[in-house]
Amino acid sequence: MNKDKILVIEDNAIWQRKYQKWLSQDYSFSFSSNIEDAKNTFNSFLPDIVLQDLGLPEIEFGLKMLDYIVSQGTDAKVIVITSSQDHQHALEAQKRGAYSYFFKSENIQDELPLLVKRAIRMQTLERDNRLLRDQLSAKLQFDNVIAVSKQMQGILKLVEQTKNTKEPVLLTGESGVGKEIIAKHIHARSLGKDKPFVAINSAAIPENLLENELFGHEQGAFTGAKNLKPGQFELAADGTLFLDEIGELPLSIQAKLLRVLQEKKFFRLGGSNEINANFRLIAATNRSLPEQISKREFREDLFYRLNVIPVLIPPLRERPDDIPALINYFIDRYCKTYNHKTKPKIENTLIRYLSKLEWKGNIRELENTLKRMLVVNSDTLSINDIPQDIQEQENPFLQNSLLNRYTMDDLTKMYAHLVYNHLNQNKKETCKFLNINYRTLVSRLEKP
Repeated sequence: MNKDKILVIEDNAIWQRKYQKWLSQDYSFSFSSNIEDAKNTFNSFLPDIVLQDLGLPEIEFGLKMLDYIVSQGTDAKVIVITSSQDHQHALEAQKRGAYSYFFKSENIQDELPLLVKRAIRMQTLERDNRLLRDQLSAKLQFDNVIAVSKQMQGILKLVEQTKNTKEPVLLTGESGVGKEIIAKHIHARSLGKDKPFVAINSAAIPENLLENELFGHEQGAFTGAKNLKPGQFELAADGTLFLDEIGELPLSIQAKLLRVLQEKKFFRLGGSNEINANFRLIAATNRSLPEQISKREFREDLFYRLNVIPVLIPPLRERPDDIPALINYFIDRYCKTYNHKTKPKIENTLIRYLSKLEWKGNIRELENTLKRMLVVNSDTLSINDIPQDIQEQENPFLQNSLLNRYTMDDLTKMYAHLVYNHLNQNKKETCKFLNINYRTLVSRLEKP
């Protein structure tokens, strides 16, 4: 079994020997006493853990060394150690990417081995999670559909169950949840997968042009109709017609669409020859069609004709399990689009933070946020890179707590767990953050 590797960057030989003695023979060690040697050793030794004296011999040099390690994009955990009780520099080191810090004046002989073990354990979990995410992305990504959550897996299962039928599908869900992506996936799994996928946004075309766009026209059908023009119904022959924002369809067009779906035939504008309507219709809307029916804004008979296979796509906030895979997917796509040779390092705290946001704009908002972050910083992405407007999003924690009737004891324990996980399960740092003693923390971390 390969030993975990520890690089000790320390200009004092006595402390180098102490670290090795305290950490026993469970690890493989390498030692450096200056920055240049440390850089070379880091790249050749590829350590799992770095114990770095922050004064090499000055704090400024130690921070530069830390910046170099972080910039290499590895998952090595850096524990900075200083002989000074200077919390400001230690905290600055954590902001720059250090896993934790320790003071030589503390009970380092007993605490350092525990801190290293926790760092190794956290690193192992992160590596396992990355491997699992990669496996899930390979296994649960179809036609650009990310399906880690049970809700999305259920949608993909329904698509598989209905892929051999040409019955209409009605996609509903908030704006930005990925309705067109699902529509394309349905087409790719359908009987007409090798035929055209034709998409049209009902809200983007004026009413007086929409009928012509759908039905097409004959030569001379109206002033300016110099040539025959096939409509979208015709262009989607044997394939799929995707009607987005169908809730915006004018009532006059709704009646004509209903007839096409019932009769499976239509006429071009100005035409006298019937044309077979042989396509599968997928309609989508972010509006409540039953509510529109009650307001006489949507035909009830058309709704029932469309709603043969209903698919409700949940908002992103209801399927946070998809967010880490979506982050990975969008960053990979961004790097390929802009020919980035190296993929930026993504801090786990960032993934956890983004997974807890509401994302009122859903997948579209998440994608645009990641693009903004990558434009500014393409090396390492952390919480500090999150745009200010995203950081200021309303946190529903208290509202959800009220709805679920949580007690004050429940909230205290939940917040302790939140801080504990945010600080990489470092009990010492959690106690400092919460300003409580160790015994109180252990009590609050106990499962009810």
